[in-house]
Amino acid sequence: MKTTLLTLGLAIAIASCSSAKKEEKSEAKEVAKTEVTEASSSISDYMSLKDALVQTDASAAKDAATKLAESATNENWNAAIVEAAKTIASSGDVEVQRTAFKTVTDGLIASLKANDSEDGVYVQYCPMAFDNTGASWLSMSDQIRNPYFGDKMLKCGRVVESL
Repeated sequence: MKTTLLTLGLAIAIASCSSAKKEEKSEAKEVAKTEVTEASSSISDYMSLKDALVQTDASAAKDAATKLAESATNENWNAAIVEAAKTIASSGDVEVQRTAFKTVTDGLIASLKANDSEDGVYVQYCPMAFDNTGASWLSMSDQIRNPYFGDKMLKCGRVVESL
């Protein structure tokens, strides 16, 4: 009888531990899904900003940068990225916006690399941007659409990395 009760107690303990592990795994998956969704939202805001600069549309860039600054603030991104996004949002000059966009991009690339995230994002590079000092940007496509020159040199650049 004691052996039966001991076996039954052990079986219940094992079952409850297994259940707790399943709950922990489920909670971890939910947290990961939330983080990916939040990052995807910010990446989407970044891509909207990039596309506005490709079109040399200062007004659309202001709107996209406002959204990016908000999502970056909510997600506790690096302060330099947030400030650069706010600079874009407050300027109607596309050249000022493009200069600040470089700061946003450089910070975002460093952050994505440090966190080993965002599969399917391409790092693209134009060696002629900013008086031939060069600048990078992120894209969801491997096709070059240069945000630093827009239609002046739309396809100037190359894919240098895939994150």
